[in-house]
Amino acid sequence: MECKRTKVVKKLAAFVLIFAVIFSLAGCIRYEARAKVNPDGTVDFALTYAISTELGDEMSSSIQDAQKEMASQGWDLEEYKQDKYNGFIATKKKIAIEDLEDELARSGFEGITIDEVDDGIYRFEWDTKSLSSDAQSSGVTADYLTQYGGYMKFSMEFPGVPIETNGSSSDGGKTVEWDLFNTKEPIYAEFSFSGSGAVSPSSATVTVHKNKKADIEILFEEVEDVDEVELFEDLEDQGWEIDGDDDVTATIKDVALDDIAGTLEDTELGFDGFDIEEDDKIYTLEWDAPNKDFTFVLELPNKAEDNNATDEDENTLEWDLSEMDEPISAEFKIKSGSNMLLLIGIIGGSVVVVGIVILVIVLIAKKKKNKGPKDPTPVVAVPQAPQQFTPVAPQQSVPAAPQQYAPQASAAPQQYMPQAPVAPQQYVPQAPQQYVPQPPVNPTAYTSNSNLPNPGLPQIGMPPAQGTDPNNNQNQ
Repeated sequence: MECKRTKVVKKLAAFVLIFAVIFSLAGCIRYEARAKVNPDGTVDFALTYAISTELGDEMSSSIQDAQKEMASQGWDLEEYKQDKYNGFIATKKKIAIEDLEDELARSGFEGITIDEVDDGIYRFEWDTKSLSSDAQSSGVTADYLTQYGGYMKFSMEFPGVPIETNGSSSDGGKTVEWDLFNTKEPIYAEFSFSGSGAVSPSSATVTVHKNKKADIEILFEEVEDVDEVELFEDLEDQGWEIDGDDDVTATIKDVALDDIAGTLEDTELGFDGFDIEEDDKIYTLEWDAPNKDFTFVLELPNKAEDNNATDEDENTLEWDLSEMDEPISAEFKIKSGSNMLLLIGIIGGSVVVVGIVILVIVLIAKKKKNKGPKDPTPVVAVPQAPQQFTPVAPQQSVPAAPQQYAPQASAAPQQYMPQAPVAPQQYVPQAPQQYVPQPPVNPTAYTSNSNLPNPGLPQIGMPPAQGTDPNNNQNQ
């Protein structure tokens, strides 16, 4: 179905020009005005305006005209492109509260009044009844807005909970929102710049565990008069644990994944629309969190399958909601740790067994060391020295000498007494035989057995010839 068009009403002011285009469409627009009231007495105002790309170049020229008019009024502009919608965001910051009404009027915002109704108490009021009736008479319906992803809304963010308002509150009451298409009476809010004891989160962390449960922690920074904050009492009644004086944390543990969304929404801190669903063991987290000014962290047991986090570190995803212009999303699995536990068990068991074996070996070695030479193992090396030295040395050295010397001395008398005659016979003949023949061994001696001629020397062992002088020299 194509976007419908009705009569374009041309007006000079930028705001009226924008609505002239809005009323020419049937649901193909996105319009959002946002006012942030600062504690210093100023207001930041922003306007988002975009139309469907199905409308073509004719509507693009209207956007360009609106941008030029806003720029001439001193607004900062940036391009907007999302979900087949093209447009711009106009921003003007630090507008003094007393100048806000005139500043918006110059830019075409009609029907807005801001009054100080009491000391430090202000009332913002905007009569939008004519806008909604004009839109409806131009053919714009809520069904068309929903069908094409369009909207018309206005929101205000305060330092604390507003004193009174007819809008829908979120973020602990600090943010109030109105649906401009369905307003039947002027929208309003009474507030002070100091707030009224309200607090808002600085960060929210959801830690998912492998048992499919999660711990949730919400941090509130620079809280004054903690005991006076009713929100903390409400959270305690819901089962949250509150801790801290200046920086306060609210913690709740072991929340089933299916119950996380309900647990967060019950806090009334602006977690409306938070959702976690499971499909085929894949969990999908989605949350449309526009105009949130804190950090959301998701800690997983394993790496996410897909996400659009502004920062990712291993298994931790972090979104800076102030920078998000689309819903946050993440897909993840919760992988079973049974195999890992089994492996750890096997390794741990092996380590224990090896440790026991080493301990037994050490104890045995220590026991043997304490026993000393009584241990049968050292006998092989140490006791051999005394066995070889003590028994053997005396047998070979001391007894042997007496056995060879003493028996012979005693044997001589035993043999000498009965064999007295034999001893001389052996002694007397042998002495001459050994003494007399030995000198002639000289090679110059002549023997009768030699074949050499006798040079006149007496033959050994023979008597000299008669008539010869044994001392006579043959040369004489």
